[in-house]
Amino acid sequence: MQIDITLKNYRCFPDTSPVKISLRNEFISLVGPNNAGKSSLLKVFYEFRALFQSWIPNSHTVSQILQGQSQSYNLAPTLFDWTELFSNTNNRDLTVEIALPDARNSYRGGVAVAHKIVFELARQTNSWSATLFVADNAVPRQSFSLAGNGDLLTAASRPVAYLTELFAASKDLSNALYIGPFRNAVNVGSNDAYFDIQVGQGFITAWKQYKTGNLKKHNEACHKLTEDIKRIFAYSDLDISSSADDRSLQLLIDGKSFKLPEVGAGLAQFILVLGTAAIKNPSYILIDEPELSLHPSLQLDFLTTLASYATRGIVFATHSLGLARAAADHCYSVRKINSGISEVRDLESTSHLAEFSGELSFSSYKEMGFDSILLVEGRTEVKTLQQFLRLLRKDHQVVLIPMGGGEMINTSSEGELVELTRISNKISTIIDSEKSHAGDPLSESRQGFARACAKAKITCKVLDRRAIENYFPERAVKRAKGDAYRALDSFESRKQGSPMWPKTENWRIAREMTKEELLETDLGQFLNGL
Repeated sequence: MQIDITLKNYRCFPDTSPVKISLRNEFISLVGPNNAGKSSLLKVFYEFRALFQSWIPNSHTVSQILQGQSQSYNLAPTLFDWTELFSNTNNRDLTVEIALPDARNSYRGGVAVAHKIVFELARQTNSWSATLFVADNAVPRQSFSLAGNGDLLTAASRPVAYLTELFAASKDLSNALYIGPFRNAVNVGSNDAYFDIQVGQGFITAWKQYKTGNLKKHNEACHKLTEDIKRIFAYSDLDISSSADDRSLQLLIDGKSFKLPEVGAGLAQFILVLGTAAIKNPSYILIDEPELSLHPSLQLDFLTTLASYATRGIVFATHSLGLARAAADHCYSVRKINSGISEVRDLESTSHLAEFSGELSFSSYKEMGFDSILLVEGRTEVKTLQQFLRLLRKDHQVVLIPMGGGEMINTSSEGELVELTRISNKISTIIDSEKSHAGDPLSESRQGFARACAKAKITCKVLDRRAIENYFPERAVKRAKGDAYRALDSFESRKQGSPMWPKTENWRIAREMTKEELLETDLGQFLNGL
């Protein structure tokens, strides 16, 4: 489900420069300089949580809101003044619009499905109201009640609209986990929370309860987190427990004992952030500066590991254009355009690979252990192949660079490929065969690209099967997506699967594969030889 959020007169985004962000089950990045408004956008989900939580089935508040009765608003714990939320460039009220494009003009049993709600926050008071939209028309204020399962809006016993989808969207938004910056400063302390991260003894108490409590899913979540951290940091053995006095975490790393304050900020961040995500099981995870205190080789790994704890997707704000382009399925740029005013725009993807490699500073990556570049078709392949490289313990040796989908897969790419070899002489590429049957020839564009790679002395691996998703075994598909899903045959299109999973979730299935399953394929053998 796609959720479009539009803000007007929120902080540095006045109604003359409104901001619209689309949330999907994918990775979304906000890229921009300091003080441009990236952090403000992430905080929306934290600061308006009480607003989203009020929009639930069977709620008397919902009927009151739609009848025109204003409601009071409780400030988020980090806010001390109501006026902080409002743009200081005008005196107009603040609006938060939630729209569901997939539900627009939809009906269920002849009854319309509401697809948009606009929350209106009054500037002079801590009160708010809301307007509901059905088929792009505002629903007139009148006496309402909720029927059915508490999700059917009625007036005078006549159905007006189903609110099911908007209720579900509001639940997802209210269940988002916000992770602020400066996480390396919060690994010790009191019972307080740092935004949504429980720190100090509060986190230690929660960890102890989850690890040793009666609920198996909590015990298993702690085990999964421990295994994730052990793998990422290449430890042979790792155990994370509370200390005897419950005032710190006790870490046993490869047989040696450490208290949490003794380890580096990067490891402490992994434990606190991943631990919080494992405990809270959020819909969306919103993180400010995921690269903070992390070696470049760990940044993408941290993001994908963190995202595995989100049921929907992840939104991250970063200064790193390279990280954003490598990890995100959709990128937004955030920049100041005037005093107190910022704007958000789609960041146009570049197909200029040499420029992209420069942004990733491959020379500095090389100094830190990376020794080769692997070109892949698009951003979804970056995260998917990272999971495969992780199984082979090569994910911190190979820099993955997306080529912008099919735009680069042609004969005319030779010049750019040659230019790229000036950055590194260890470059390989993987492309789909896109064959419908084993004996089918490659398309002319893919044959041309393979010839261009050969001339540039770049190893080009054309997959034996149709595409990467044709390498997922049945076991991994069902484990990641559920029993309703099945594996694809070697040359079956993803669209032929029923139900069909989105390509942006390929990485979640890849994460469930074993090294043995991967190495049985031509793809695994090629990656193992890098």
